[in-house]
Amino acid sequence: MLDIYAHRSAGLLPIIRDAEFCRIELAPRSDGGLLVSLTATTVDDEEAQLLDQEIACERVATIDGVLALIRAHVRIAEPPAPPPRLS
Repeated sequence: MLDIYAHRSAGLLPIIRDAEFCRIELAPRSDGGLLVSLTATTVDDEEAQLLDQEIACERVATIDGVLALIRAHVRIAEPPAPPPRLS
C-alpha cells in the first residue's frame, strides 16, 4: 500500500493512507519542461467503488524534478502486522 502526503510542509502524517495505486501523468510543455499530475486511488469504505483524489499538479523542468515530486508525496507504507495465530 501507499501513503500519500499533500505537501512536504504538511508534516509526517499522510492525508491518504493505504492508497491502492498512484497514477502519474506527464505532459510536455512548450518551454521544454513537463507538467506532472499525481492522482491517488483508494477504495470507498461505504460503497463498492474506487475514489480518485488529485495529490499534486506541478510544472517541472527535468525528469529529476518529476522524481523529486514523487518522493515528496508518495511513501511505501509499512506492511500490516500478520494476524495473531490461533491455538
